[in-house]
Amino acid sequence: MANNVLISYRNISKRFGGVQALDDVSFSINQGQIHGLIGENGAGKSTLIKITGGIYIKDSGEILWQGTPIAPRNPVEAERLGISIVHQEIPLCNNLTVTQNVFMGRLITNRFGQPNWSLMEEQTAEVFRQIGQDIDPRAIVGDLSVALKQLTAIARALITKSKFIIMDEPTSALTPGEVGTLFEVLRKLKAEGTTIMIVSHILSELMEITDRVTVLRNGRHVSTKDTKDTSIDEIVHMMVGDITLPPPPDTSSVKDEVVLRVRNLSQQKLRLKDISFDLRKQEILGIAGIQGAGRTELATTLFGLQQPDNGTIELEGKPVRFRNPREAINHGIGYLTEDRRNLGVFWDMSVWQNMSTAIIDRLTRTAGVLNNRRIEEVAEESVRQLQIKTPGVSHLIRHLSGGNQQKVLLARWLNAHPKVLILDEPTRGVDVGAKAEIRRVIQELAEQGLSVIVISSDLEELLAISHRVLVMANGQVKGEFPAQEVSTDEVMALAVQK
Repeated sequence: MANNVLISYRNISKRFGGVQALDDVSFSINQGQIHGLIGENGAGKSTLIKITGGIYIKDSGEILWQGTPIAPRNPVEAERLGISIVHQEIPLCNNLTVTQNVFMGRLITNRFGQPNWSLMEEQTAEVFRQIGQDIDPRAIVGDLSVALKQLTAIARALITKSKFIIMDEPTSALTPGEVGTLFEVLRKLKAEGTTIMIVSHILSELMEITDRVTVLRNGRHVSTKDTKDTSIDEIVHMMVGDITLPPPPDTSSVKDEVVLRVRNLSQQKLRLKDISFDLRKQEILGIAGIQGAGRTELATTLFGLQQPDNGTIELEGKPVRFRNPREAINHGIGYLTEDRRNLGVFWDMSVWQNMSTAIIDRLTRTAGVLNNRRIEEVAEESVRQLQIKTPGVSHLIRHLSGGNQQKVLLARWLNAHPKVLILDEPTRGVDVGAKAEIRRVIQELAEQGLSVIVISSDLEELLAISHRVLVMANGQVKGEFPAQEVSTDEVMALAVQK
């Protein structure tokens, strides 16, 4: 068995300030297998893969690559060894084409030393065909959906023919069909001898695709097992212990008062057509649909990022038309974006700075001077409320795990005390423990008087957390149901309608 080991971690430790991110972690990954890496947000998964990819330098321990010690000092050195990482936060250049992103840093040149774009575009189209996608290799990445951006990042790894591909939450933005296609590709790569490590919080997918799984908890190695010899319940217990999910929301708590009324909302460019619905006080309204259904486009229009062509929006019985997000915020609308990397997080700012951006005017003294003491008090209370793992509120947000970054963004809007809060994929890339906590917070907020719209691709979770669910397809509302009276199959049947 030892001869089949591709990479071994021996006593790996890494500390960031007062946080011990990894503590004496040891396990091995076999060649030609798909290996799952599992743990809560903050368990050390991202730190470990960044050390493997040369982004971080370990404090102690060693990594053996086919029995030989390695210590890549940057991603280029890691790629030369045959190690590629598909990051959760999709590190792409939005102003460049798909081909330019796929071949970034590895251009193919002609005999005159000039980039051979026709050949690179041909190879880009081919690798996308391998994963079941017909894409224009000249398309600008910034114009693509989140799902296609994710697939572009995956294509970058596939084009290098790496020996070891690490995928951090690769399915988080994909539809069920796209997930199936990706898994077919991964099985093909495995059959060809490629070793793959997948970091994911979607345990059912890991049980389907992996050969072995490793569980980390609080920076330490808990267990490595053959997937066939374990279960989701056992993995969850190893990750977080026993979890108690909040019960389904009580429909009797929803008031008759309509907080948000939308009638015949249309936007031709966004392909929104005659959307009408009501959102009541203390209601959690789920919006279901597959990628491209128009859910995010609806959210951004309600938040003033886009202007409708037709239709009306009423807030607390008064017509409103937001020309920009600031006007929406001032009227009591909050929006947590699905695109955390590009539209949510301010990477070079601290935890408290990211939390306060929506309410900075409320945290200033006369003459525009920030009330730093009050800002810290608000931020520290949010850290306690949402159980955010951070050394302190002055810590840079870029050093937090993806799940803890998401909690900071949620805190941003909770501190704004909105009347309506729109949450677009609020638990994407978040572990099972954090999902339960976010679900609890959403229900508590609704009980306290907030009206919430939740957009989620996780149908089971959406039905469990919502009072009522709208199903969208092709920019239209196809159905409306009490969440506890409809099945995932019934929702999906409407979601795929043309």
